[in-house]
Amino acid sequence: MKKHELLTIVLFCGFLLSMTLGFFLLPKSEFSVNEKRFLAEAPDINWDNISSGDWGNDIESYLADHIPGRDFFVGLNAYFELLTGRQVGKDIRAEGGKLLEAPLKANEAAIARNMKAINSFAENVQHPVDLMIIPSAGWAMGLEDYQDEQIIHSIYGQAKTVGPLNVCDQFAGKPELYYDTDHHWTSEGAYTAYRFYMKRTGRWFRTEDHFSVETVSGFQGSTYSRSALWLTEGENLELWHGSDGLTV
Repeated sequence: MKKHELLTIVLFCGFLLSMTLGFFLLPKSEFSVNEKRFLAEAPDINWDNISSGDWGNDIESYLADHIPGRDFFVGLNAYFELLTGRQVGKDIRAEGGKLLEAPLKANEAAIARNMKAINSFAENVQHPVDLMIIPSAGWAMGLEDYQDEQIIHSIYGQAKTVGPLNVCDQFAGKPELYYDTDHHWTSEGAYTAYRFYMKRTGRWFRTEDHFSVETVSGFQGSTYSRSALWLTEGENLELWHGSDGLTV
C-alpha cells in the first residue's frame, strides 16, 4: 500500500472516530439560534416506536440535528451550492442582495377551494369584506419567473362576495419594501399597504410624520435561517411608534 493511500485511510477513519466521539462527549443544544427552531430530542426506545418505524425516523432526525459542527457543515454545503449555481433550485435563493422565497406555482384546486371558503365567509358575515393579496419580494424585483401578478389576478377573478384590492402597483419595482433576510414586508411596506387600503376605502389615515421610528440593527429573518448562508449580515428593523389607543 502506498503512503498517500495509507494517509487517506488514516484521515478518513480519524474523521469518523472524532465525529463519533464528539457526538457522545460534546453537550447537546436544545435550540438552534441560526435556524430559529428547537432541535430534535432523543426518541424513547419502546416496542411501539420500533414496530411502527417512528423510532428509525426520529433517531435519524436526532443524529442529523446534533452532529458535531452541524452549523459549519450545513453552511459549507449551502455556499457550495451557491457557488455552483445549484442554490437557485432550493426553497430559498440569493438574488440581488436578498434571500428570496422560491417562486410559487399556481395551485388552481387550492385557489378554488380557498376562494369558495372566503366567498362563503363574506356572504355569511353580513358585513363588507375586502381581499388584498401581497406580491412577493422576487416579483417586486422584476424577476421573470415570479408570476405573482398573474396569479393574483386569477384569484381576484374568483372573488364574488369580497372586494378585491390590487396593491401590486404599490410594490412593483420597490424591493426595499421587503426585508433582505425575511419574506415579510418591512414596516414601511406595511404602511404602504395600509395607506393604500385607507385611501381606496375612503377612510382617514395617519400620515408618515405621525410616527416616530426606532431602528433596531442586526435583524436576521426566516429566509436567513432556512438558507444556511450564515455569512449574510443582519439588517435594520424599524419599529413605527404612534398608533395611539391600539393594544396588540
